[in-house]
Amino acid sequence: MLEPQITILGLGPGPWELLTREAYEVLTEAVEREQPIYFRTLIHPIIEPLRRAFPGLALQSFDTLYDAAQDWETLYQQMAETICAAAMARRGTVVYAVPGHPLVGDTSVQLLLRFARERGLGLRLVAGLSFIEPVCTALELDPLEAGLQIIDAISLAALRSDEVAGKVIPTTPLLIPHLYNRRLASAVKLALGECYPDEWQVTLVRLSNLPQETARLQRLALYELDRQSLTDHLTTLYVPPVDALTALRLPETLRYITMRLRRDPDGCPWDREQTHQTLVPFVLEETYEVVEALEENDMGKLAEELGDLLLQVYLHAEIARQEGHFSIGDVFEHINAKLIRRHPHVFGDVKVSNAGQVVQNWEAIKLAERQAAGQPVQEESLLDHVPLASPALTVAQEYQKRAAKVGFTYADMDGVLNKLAEELRELAQARNHEERQEEMGDLLFMVVRAANELNIDAEAALRQANRKFRRRFRVMEELARSEGRPLQERSREELRALWRRAKELVDAASGA
Repeated sequence: MLEPQITILGLGPGPWELLTREAYEVLTEAVEREQPIYFRTLIHPIIEPLRRAFPGLALQSFDTLYDAAQDWETLYQQMAETICAAAMARRGTVVYAVPGHPLVGDTSVQLLLRFARERGLGLRLVAGLSFIEPVCTALELDPLEAGLQIIDAISLAALRSDEVAGKVIPTTPLLIPHLYNRRLASAVKLALGECYPDEWQVTLVRLSNLPQETARLQRLALYELDRQSLTDHLTTLYVPPVDALTALRLPETLRYITMRLRRDPDGCPWDREQTHQTLVPFVLEETYEVVEALEENDMGKLAEELGDLLLQVYLHAEIARQEGHFSIGDVFEHINAKLIRRHPHVFGDVKVSNAGQVVQNWEAIKLAERQAAGQPVQEESLLDHVPLASPALTVAQEYQKRAAKVGFTYADMDGVLNKLAEELRELAQARNHEERQEEMGDLLFMVVRAANELNIDAEAALRQANRKFRRRFRVMEELARSEGRPLQERSREELRALWRRAKELVDAASGA
């Protein structure tokens, strides 16, 4: 009894003239012995010559499976299962014919090889000219020098968004064969969008039916990929590499890095352990460092610190994605929709004449958003929606601004200063730690009230005072070291003298 065997045969990339002698002999023998021949697709230039060479040849293909497939992940699996079942039922040879070379860029063959070995089926591979040679000729690309990646279109489309970054290396040229229709092109476009900008220039290469003709090339932006008719089983997509500098500038690269850091088990152990809660101090720290760079007007430092803050956004989004809550795409969607919604004078028909009207519209839109979300806006306090996690001076300043809008304030600056003096006296009269803490809070609250009265940002003013103190104290330390006696060895009177000298030096250097 004959043993079941599968012969996997390469039809080459195009016309009849490129079919190998061995492949022709295998096809001839299969026809003569009435062995089943399955074609991955009949959309191939060799099919018509085959019909003429072997009249009455029954051509079985998986084209209907391609057309009906809703799940890219299982399409090739169905094909491989069908061929294995046919071989086992026949107890003889079954031929599977694929475009190009069977072992180059064809995931269906890889699955078939695995399934056949698992079932103990005999295997024979018949080589064919692959699509790489004519595609690289058309592109004038040396595949060895370029270090090509090759990913079958269906395999790429089947990847989850978080898997793409682990498969595609944007700094290496990429060939994607078998881009057979627009629906698949759309899925491939979405997958590549995880690693490349939408405007990245790619090339569709469709191999010619005739040996004397060159391949057809169409260059286009990635986002246009599924708007083209130049897609069939002989179409390959070429994605040129992103240079290292460009890659470092892409938001997709930061997304890949954060996903890679959090990946188990080969990511970073520290990054994998982080949660939303453990990252809170870093979010605050990076935010304050951005503010410091802004206040120092240090643009180089600002670019670096904005990057550090952006990393925190991506890390939180990646943690949320892994927990099944949302992804970085949802973050972009929310902020983009919000900005468009709250700027009807830019993206709609609303007319405004000044910034004050913009603020009024903004507040009205926010109120409408809260109403639409079912929040009891009638019960809202003027002091609601001020984040208590903000710096305490900032919260106090915002509370007082809102209270002032309804007239709850002092008549003039004298009233504020009198109340400030009263709080100082009460602090001096406090009898224990609890009372002192309470009175200190009242005193600071009135300092903020005074800042508001003078149109001064209390938080910014205190940060400025902190920087000034830091500059002067560092000069104190330098003076002490230059004299051979550190600050720790100085008396209180000596320290005050050093402070006065430092103050004079710093003020003179700053022109104060």
